[in-house]
Amino acid sequence: MSIAIERLIVASHGGQTNEDKVKAAVAPVKTALKAIEPLTVGYSYELGHELSIADFYLIPVFTYLSQTPEYEATIAKTSSLRTWWNEVSQLPSVKKVCA
Repeated sequence: MSIAIERLIVASHGGQTNEDKVKAAVAPVKTALKAIEPLTVGYSYELGHELSIADFYLIPVFTYLSQTPEYEATIAKTSSLRTWWNEVSQLPSVKKVCA
């Protein structure tokens, strides 16, 4: 979440984004997403065909990450997660909570 904190939180409070922290966070985020990717293959949601706590954990992470310039670079090699996020982010309940 260092990317989102630096890009969104710090900036929204008038601070300057620490580009070194952002750059240092990209590789670990890619690694984490690659580790999560196999869980989504063949399912509508993270752990199956119904929303679970895994989805509810990742929704805020993706809500913030998707608002950063680093989103495309971090998600580029995890097409199942991209598909998951594209679908989950359109759910009425997610739209309402994340608006």
